[in-house]
Amino acid sequence: MNSERCPFYEIKTVTFCKASPFKKMIPVDKSSAVKSRCNTINFEECSVYKEISNPEREIENIRGFLLKYNYYFHPGHAWISLLADDGKESRVGIDDFSQKLIGRIDKISFPSEGSTVKENSLCFLVNSGRRSARIVAPADGVIKEINQEVLSVPRRINLDPYNLGWIFSMHLTGDGIKGLFYGSNARKWLEYDIRRLHSIFASDLENTATDGGESVEDICSMLTDAQWSRIINLFLG
Repeated sequence: MNSERCPFYEIKTVTFCKASPFKKMIPVDKSSAVKSRCNTINFEECSVYKEISNPEREIENIRGFLLKYNYYFHPGHAWISLLADDGKESRVGIDDFSQKLIGRIDKISFPSEGSTVKENSLCFLVNSGRRSARIVAPADGVIKEINQEVLSVPRRINLDPYNLGWIFSMHLTGDGIKGLFYGSNARKWLEYDIRRLHSIFASDLENTATDGGESVEDICSMLTDAQWSRIINLFLG
């Protein structure tokens, strides 16, 4: 049986005393007949409740970069999403941080289905115009299926890197996801890389691509070829 109130939200109704020149907040007695979706059995219909209570949909904005909480992240900014309870079937893609560094993606080159990939070794190439970023494999495995929609419209990675922008599915071998960042550790890792990125902009690149400490949608277009290559090699290589 459901509790009477949403476990994530509580609202207090207050009134103001008009006799005073200052607003005086006086909580209304809890026996108030006023009801809302948050304190009735209908709270599960609330879109906010559904978003918070469903870990499958948790995405956090960290200083302008999106992080998917239930994914596993490699230091090279590729992610793994598990598709089965056995921890072997997965999907692979790149995170929001990397797609913003790379820029508008217009081509992807990767091994064929059935190919074996090794963690930390070159897995696929992502192109933005004449520039090409090397992405290393986040784990050992065998590529099962290429996302044909991304192959034909690479821009999907920029628009939705964690869902429609998945790149291929993979059967994990070896240690699987062991050693990858997850949950709060993934958040700390991303925060650290964001600080490193802003530090480079502030000192070496003289704020070429940042403004106010937040990310921009297309960092790539604001960097020279030499600056872009350095950033890509530092964070994705």
